[in-house]
Amino acid sequence: MAKKTSIHICAAKYGAEKHNRREKEMKHVHPEYSNLNKSWEAEDFKSVADEIRKAKERYSSHHFCRKAKLDENGKQLTTLAYDKKTVDPIVDPKTGLQKVVPEWELDLSKPKKMPKNAEPVREGVAVITENTTMEQMKTLANQIEQRWDIKTKAIYAHLDEGHEHLVTDKDHQQGKYLDSAEGSTIFLWNHHAHYVFDWTDHETGQCINLNRHDMSELQDMLANTLKMERGKKSDKKWRDAHTFKAEQEAIRAKEVAEYTERKKAEVKQIQKNIEASNSKLTKLQEAIDELLSATSVPEEELEAVPFAEMTFSFQGSKEPLTVKDLINMTLSRLDREISTPIPILKREEWQKERNAKAKEIVTTLQSQLLSVSKLHKKKINDVGKKMYLDVKRKIALAAKTDKENMALRQRISELDERAVVREKAKTQIAEQKAREQTMRAEKAEKQVEESVKRLSMMERFISQAGATEAFVNWSNLYGLVEEAAKALVTWALSKKLVFTNKDERTIGQGIVAKCQLEGLNPSDENNRQKAAKGIADIADSIVGEISQFKWDIALRRMDQLASEMSMSDNNCLLIKGSTSKRGLG
Repeated sequence: MAKKTSIHICAAKYGAEKHNRREKEMKHVHPEYSNLNKSWEAEDFKSVADEIRKAKERYSSHHFCRKAKLDENGKQLTTLAYDKKTVDPIVDPKTGLQKVVPEWELDLSKPKKMPKNAEPVREGVAVITENTTMEQMKTLANQIEQRWDIKTKAIYAHLDEGHEHLVTDKDHQQGKYLDSAEGSTIFLWNHHAHYVFDWTDHETGQCINLNRHDMSELQDMLANTLKMERGKKSDKKWRDAHTFKAEQEAIRAKEVAEYTERKKAEVKQIQKNIEASNSKLTKLQEAIDELLSATSVPEEELEAVPFAEMTFSFQGSKEPLTVKDLINMTLSRLDREISTPIPILKREEWQKERNAKAKEIVTTLQSQLLSVSKLHKKKINDVGKKMYLDVKRKIALAAKTDKENMALRQRISELDERAVVREKAKTQIAEQKAREQTMRAEKAEKQVEESVKRLSMMERFISQAGATEAFVNWSNLYGLVEEAAKALVTWALSKKLVFTNKDERTIGQGIVAKCQLEGLNPSDENNRQKAAKGIADIADSIVGEISQFKWDIALRRMDQLASEMSMSDNNCLLIKGSTSKRGLG
């Protein structure tokens, strides 16, 4: 759906330029995107207060108080009274004569002050998109000046405001945010532009008046110039920004509360359905037990052992085993492989052999679990077959009437289906546990790879210098990397908007240290970006619960820091726009 545009005009407030120029902090502003904002100011524009002062001076230069007009003797002059509209003489009904009124003249020594309710400087807030250009906004300003002689003193396009929105079922019913799942949180941008207008006639000093037709024409002019769809006319009363935001926050809070209550009601209904189903299952189990008591198949043969508890043995061995034993044996083999001492020579061959062994162990476990699963399914089918054959024989002997036969067949059918469903559910749970154990094995393999990677780093350092000195140097550098990752996590979880000097030093040192560990040149921006990504991966593993929006901001800020960093001739870390300078050897 195309975004609709509109513009609202109101009196400009003193100090409005502080908000427009981003000279003060606001909760709904995201400063990490403020670099996308656009602005234009006239050469003579300083502030809204200065424009109001100039408008008042113009008004006073054109409007003065009046005083009585006197003759040579100092007596006030009079003149005959006439109606201003019809120019007819005004007659006094008591005397029947034309009225006489005193004459007045302007007192140039007493200029008038502009009325308190006048709005000489006004501000217009227009809805735009992130693709709206400053040329389009200037074109609109020129058209307004040509049409109504209203001059634009400044334009500010804000692309850094927005808020988070909880997607509810009502949004989907209204056709909104269909690409986002119900219950998820999305971010809605509020792209708009502030126009500061000089709303006075410089020849008379008075404010310019626009009627409803003029304002409608202005809305049309805005849509045509910005190439956007025009907003629909509304009879709603306009509120100022703070009132509107407060109302929207109240509406969003109410929607979240209603959404939560609906979900609670759904949960209660699901709980009632579960209780009702449990009651039905209990009655069904009683019926099944009653039916099974009439069979001649031994009870131990009718009981299907759970997948995780089923016993089996390897070919050529009589020792009984379970799935748990298989997993423990696999983990033991992996532990033995991991604990094998690392050889000094041929480490790459050792690493490849270690990875191949771990993969072989996990593959063997998967094959064994598949075989056990097939055996378990076969046993379940055998139990079902025995039950079916025995019950069928009993039905043939016990059936006396067609009615009794139909009732028994119905109960047998339900018995077969429920038994198979229960055993399948148990099988799925066991398979899920097996998959979890496999994931643990894969995690252990990743840990081995990380250890090998660290050892390869140490080996490179040892080849460059003595073993003791190299190990100490490697430990210091790796410690700087870990401190940088922790500093990034701490900043992301805080409410800070920008890095402190300490944060810049810690993270900057970690980036340079990561470059040295990886054999990269820290003077090259691309290498610093690679090192920053490595630190971000370490931080991601320890950050815990955090919103994706806040984490993206932290990563973007670190990328900016990596781009702004530079290395001086004496191998010192320098950060543009900061006083941070600290040697890193």
